[in-house]
Amino acid sequence: MTKAKKTVLAAASGVVLVSLIGALLAYFGTEDKEANIVGIGEDDITVTEVFTPPSQTQDFFYRKLVKIENTGSVPCYIRVRLELSNTAVQNAASFSADLRDTAPEADPDTQEYQAFLETFKKASIPDNTTDTSYYINSLPDGWVYVWDENPVDPDVTHGYYYYTKAVPPEESTNALISWVRMNYNGAEIQAHDVYVYAESVQTVKASDGTNYADIENGWIQAWHDFAG
Repeated sequence: MTKAKKTVLAAASGVVLVSLIGALLAYFGTEDKEANIVGIGEDDITVTEVFTPPSQTQDFFYRKLVKIENTGSVPCYIRVRLELSNTAVQNAASFSADLRDTAPEADPDTQEYQAFLETFKKASIPDNTTDTSYYINSLPDGWVYVWDENPVDPDVTHGYYYYTKAVPPEESTNALISWVRMNYNGAEIQAHDVYVYAESVQTVKASDGTNYADIENGWIQAWHDFAG
């Protein structure tokens, strides 16, 4: 089932934000959002971020605080897919949920700097493991990474970061990521893309009025129903 078809059936909305870190520190951001009107209200989201351009070396990091805001008129559940431009970039990248505004001075002899580096976890996706050195297993409050697949639509859960709390209108999720670190370990530095693709689904089922927020782990049922 195509994304376009799923969007029509489920009245979900999607946002794409692309951050491009180029060889000349060029940064480009694009955002595309689609609102779908249903009888009970408007389901609409926006990807928001705080971005600080980096100084590129073999080992560098930059601030990229990503949240998803509910800009619609009804509560919704949100899921996100994070992707990097290629496997080599993904293997070099790690994410941190550290909420400090500025990074400590890059001095390996200081305890503060070492503690900051330890907050970064691998951005690559392991083979369904619980290894806590990977970011998917060390997520901020409210976020989970789901491996389970839905028999109706194998893509409905697999490969997404899910926010398990209902997000009211005019409020946002907790930050999914706050910092990005690139460590090329002597390999050639590459320009890279960080893609943030977000979808939302209403907490109330339009067809029969079911309120998923009243159901234990209702966010799971909401997304499974989204699959049709």
